[in-house]
Amino acid sequence: EVELSSDGSAVNTGPKGVINDWRRFKQLETEQRQEQRREMERLIKKLSMTCRSHLDEEAEKHKQKELQEKINGK
Repeated sequence: EVELSSDGSAVNTGPKGVINDWRRFKQLETEQRQEQRREMERLIKKLSMTCRSHLDEEAEKHKQKELQEKINGK
């Protein structure tokens, strides 16, 4: 008689079951670590301060002015 676990797999407490449990644990551990890394990167991007130099601001103003002139000219 075989017991089924909540995920539908057979429960085996022998060596093969222990090895399968360990593999599943390591897989879940790796997935969790990857998710934590992605979440950390999202937070870093969200919370990082961006700073622009005066030259960057001037270049952006110039681009906006050219774009507005193109829009008005058409």
